Amino acid sequence: MIEQHTLDTLEFPKVVASMAGKCLTIYGSVKTMALTPGLDLKAIVQSQTEISQMKDIIVFGDAFPLYRIETDSRELLQRSKVSGHFLDPLEIRVILELIEISINLFGYDKEARPKIPALDEYLKRIRAYPELKKEINKTIDETGAIKDNASPKLKQLRMEHGEIKRKIISRLENILSGQRKVSGWQDDVVTQRNGRYVIPVIAGQFRGDLGILHDRSQSGATFYVEPAEAVELNNRIHLLMQEERVEIDRILRALTAEIAQRADSLLENIELIGHLDFLHAAATFAVKQKSVQPIMVDAAELSLINARHPLLITQLGSVESVMPMSLSLDDNRQAILVTGPNTGGKTIALKTVGLLTLMAQAGLLIPAGEKSSMGIFTQVFADIGDEQSIELSLSTFSSHTRTIVNAIKKADGRSLLLFDEIGAGTDPKEGAALAEAIILHVISTGAKMIVTTHYSQLKTLAMDQPEIENASLEFNRQTLAPTYVLQLGLPGSSYAVEIASRLGMPQKITERASALIGKGERSLSELIANLQSDLATIRTDKIKLTERLEKAKELEDFYRLQTEKLQREIETEKKRALFETDEILARTRKDTEKLVADIRQTQAAKQSVKEMHRTLRATAEEVKKKRETIVESDRRPSEQIAFAVGDRVQIVSLNQEGSIEELVGDDRARLSVGTISTVVKLRDLKPAEESQNRSVVRRVSRTQVENRGTSEIHLRGMTVEEALEALEKFLDYAMISGLSQIYVIHGKGTGTLRRTLSEYLKKHAEVDSIRMGDWNEGGAGVTVVKLKA
Repeated sequence: MIEQHTLDTLEFPKVVASMAGKCLTIYGSVKTMALTPGLDLKAIVQSQTEISQMKDIIVFGDAFPLYRIETDSRELLQRSKVSGHFLDPLEIRVILELIEISINLFGYDKEARPKIPALDEYLKRIRAYPELKKEINKTIDETGAIKDNASPKLKQLRMEHGEIKRKIISRLENILSGQRKVSGWQDDVVTQRNGRYVIPVIAGQFRGDLGILHDRSQSGATFYVEPAEAVELNNRIHLLMQEERVEIDRILRALTAEIAQRADSLLENIELIGHLDFLHAAATFAVKQKSVQPIMVDAAELSLINARHPLLITQLGSVESVMPMSLSLDDNRQAILVTGPNTGGKTIALKTVGLLTLMAQAGLLIPAGEKSSMGIFTQVFADIGDEQSIELSLSTFSSHTRTIVNAIKKADGRSLLLFDEIGAGTDPKEGAALAEAIILHVISTGAKMIVTTHYSQLKTLAMDQPEIENASLEFNRQTLAPTYVLQLGLPGSSYAVEIASRLGMPQKITERASALIGKGERSLSELIANLQSDLATIRTDKIKLTERLEKAKELEDFYRLQTEKLQREIETEKKRALFETDEILARTRKDTEKLVADIRQTQAAKQSVKEMHRTLRATAEEVKKKRETIVESDRRPSEQIAFAVGDRVQIVSLNQEGSIEELVGDDRARLSVGTISTVVKLRDLKPAEESQNRSVVRRVSRTQVENRGTSEIHLRGMTVEEALEALEKFLDYAMISGLSQIYVIHGKGTGTLRRTLSEYLKKHAEVDSIRMGDWNEGGAGVTVVKLKA
């Protein structure tokens, strides 16, 4: 188990609380708050898969049928099984909420459920009881009152009760109307006292023979009397009310018995609903964080790509507001030593690695790139921030040391240690020496670790220890502001003197400070600065080279496409010519046979017939030769022009110029067209005209040349604008090529790209329908598009 100190330090409970706040039921909230990191790889992957499928539902599917339930019905279900006990109407209404949500989940989108097999297993296990829902709704209304139609007897009792009530009120009103009124008397209505209908009588007019006295007003001016002729009717009402209560008790006992028969199944439903609600809350959190399912491995290692701190995303309001970071720890890189200025992001980087490790082992998705991988660490130790303890009379150094001692005593090959400002809080030389000794000891245990420090001495460890790698948070020396970009392989500088100078420190002080730093230290700082400058230059050059390489590839693909197009056109033209020749021959044969028949009918001379047949044979031979010429034309080299290496030629079909680099066989040549090398048939070439003076390299955008010759288009990694442009051109290609169906591969991610592409495809004139890919087609990462015929 991961220690609670680590969970608190890395703020794992805050992530859990944030997800619990998104739960809709008390069952899901309780389950979420109990979430802790685990060690079972299979269970972790299962949980992540379930959340990932729930995320697909939230982004692409129908609304999941969960709604707010704040009352826990588990205790009520247990009570329903107690012999002789029955639930009251409002308690049964609480059970009804559970039954209704069970029915909705059981029937959720059964057509789409094969695409979410992990969730389907839970939905199929839920027991639905529509007959019990119907019985409860028939018996109890929304306010908890028992309905008249709950049973025939109850209906009869209430009808009789109503009839007698009307009768007694009518008689009492007649008595009231016959009373002598006095000035100012207003209390002249039939009322109830002690459950019996009575009339008001002025105290001065009361006589014993008027009836039974039940009550009087607070002022004593009014008595409430039950007249003798109302006694029998009141008694009957009282008996009917008793019978009604007995019948209601019987009805509630029967309903409770029905619930008790299903109590165990409903208790299991509660567990399933709680788990599904947890998955829904975790997936909702993942959608807002643009989190993905990492690749889980059974090893104590990790590889994070474009990872972000989840609580920082929540605080800033968007994923894009948080700078991503990438790093990895494995057997070849056991430790990373992060240096750099204060407020540069070192502590956030440390917390990001630790928190994402805990989240992954808790079976959650993480805000990182899709190819990120996470392993299983049996222990994670974190010493981050100021842990000064007044209660224990410990200084900051002592508190940090206690935490570190606990970690190194328990560390092994499956541990991850995260130490912030290791060795700080004491004499710098002693602190640096102690920090170095701790790092080397941890490396010897096989554990993985990330530490942050300002000690320059530690930056040289990576030179002697290949298991250690330097890293730094990039810092802009011109603006003296952090960029929060993590750079692996490059140590950082604290820039304390530069920052102090920029903040107004007197020049004499900063100059003296620079002198006191020492030549060796200044040289190291200058080296780091030069390396950072060179790195920036290399990045710029890399971007330029990448762009040029992409353009070259685009041109190569374009010319290959044009060559293939030309070949198809030649084949099409050849087939058309052959077809026309066959038509001519068939028509000629038909006409000739008709002519011969006419000649025979007219008794023409045999010599005329022979002459006609000779002419036909000659015509057939001529057609045959023409056909053979068409068939063999593409296999004969050009006999008209003798080309040689170095000749400047023009590709007729493309209207582009190039130079012959090599003659390939008898009928082809390899051409150099700008930066592209391509093979073209000789018959498609002609000598370049001297008067032509134009560029042979034509710019072609990436979206013009990608994904040709296939029914798939890959859009992952593109912006929305790039993806729409690429998809538009690919649809044109698909229609020209006669494709009936294409596959748009956009990845899962957050779903923004998919939704945008789906809206575009729905409105496209050539699109017949779209659907999400099946499990064997890529699932939610692929949209299958059917084109109109």
